[in-house]
Amino acid sequence: MMDYRTAPVDLEMKQLLTFAEQVARNAGQVTSGDIENLRASGFSDRAILDAAHVAGFFGYMNRVVQALGADGKARAAMAEEKALLDEHESRTPMAKTARLAL
Repeated sequence: MMDYRTAPVDLEMKQLLTFAEQVARNAGQVTSGDIENLRASGFSDRAILDAAHVAGFFGYMNRVVQALGADGKARAAMAEEKALLDEHESRTPMAKTARLAL
């Protein structure tokens, strides 16, 4: 699903997805009215809590992964650094000896 707003899902699901997006983008903007609207659409408190947990945990894990470079950026940077070192060592034999001594 590229965009839940235009996806062929029922109105109630779109409301829940809008809530999840709100939690992910700025949970402080969620109001008691937002919760009441979800309840009025037939969502239980448990379903609302589950949606908040999923959206919050997803955001949390994205930040952890990005902070640790596990999203691929760190690996790409390390590969680029290794390629530069290898290129330098191929032109400067003493550089490899110095790196190995470390």
